[in-house]
Amino acid sequence: MPAYHVIHTTRYRHTFSTTVSWQALHLEPRHEATQRRESFELEIAPPPADLAARTDVFGNRQHFFSLREPHLELVITSRSLVHREEPVLPMPGLTPTLAAARRQVADLIADGTEYSLEQYLHASPQVPLVAGARELAAGLDADDPTVLAWLTALGARFATQFTFDAKATTITTPLTDVLRLKRGVCQDFAHLFISCIRQHGLPAAYVSGYLLTTPPPGKPRLRGADASHAWVSVYVPGTGWIDYDPTNACYVAAGHIVAARGRDYADVSPVKGLFTGGGLHTLTTGVTVEPAA
Repeated sequence: MPAYHVIHTTRYRHTFSTTVSWQALHLEPRHEATQRRESFELEIAPPPADLAARTDVFGNRQHFFSLREPHLELVITSRSLVHREEPVLPMPGLTPTLAAARRQVADLIADGTEYSLEQYLHASPQVPLVAGARELAAGLDADDPTVLAWLTALGARFATQFTFDAKATTITTPLTDVLRLKRGVCQDFAHLFISCIRQHGLPAAYVSGYLLTTPPPGKPRLRGADASHAWVSVYVPGTGWIDYDPTNACYVAAGHIVAARGRDYADVSPVKGLFTGGGLHTLTTGVTVEPAA
């Protein structure tokens, strides 16, 4: 099982001293069938007055802390060692057809077998069910393909219509603007993909994590040059959850490291907090993912 070191650094800089800071973190990688978290360390400077951890409703490990002394800068650094296997996809012909999958999902929810799937079928805080998102899959279900074939075709179509552009959107850009611009980042594309899938009757979740990237030939790997990543998980009856990366038009591989799962980014943002005072602030992040020796 390949192993990876992950370092995630978040730095807040304020124009004036802030007196109190409250932060909630989703930085600790998950334990899953194809992933094992070997170690996790959290370093916070200045040191917080308190630090607590819990498992949230989605099964993610979440940390909370407060800082109650004046400070101009807050640095949060997490270090993880994660073992990650290549997820195994089912044979395309072994997954149910799209129509059959819709019926089976409805039955699983109705009889209480998988009632929790209900929350992944409807609009969530950052994933409205906009018509333009549904239309991304227009015509792809004409021959009632298997779920895997439909998802593959949707990803291929998505890749031809949207362009990755880190400057085109912000964390608050609505999906209607992403549809109009045809540009965005992994968070935008995951939300748009989820909106489409939910409107076609399948439960879809948001996955926050990291992606091992390869530097250009002859170039060294730059520490902190990577970023957190996001992709989609789709529930397929009889198989379970299947992860797909719409930004890269591929099913996830061993280099996709899962940090947290939820309905959308609002449930699993890596760092989220509030400040008292401080004036304006700048936020910078740096991520390094490296194979362990």
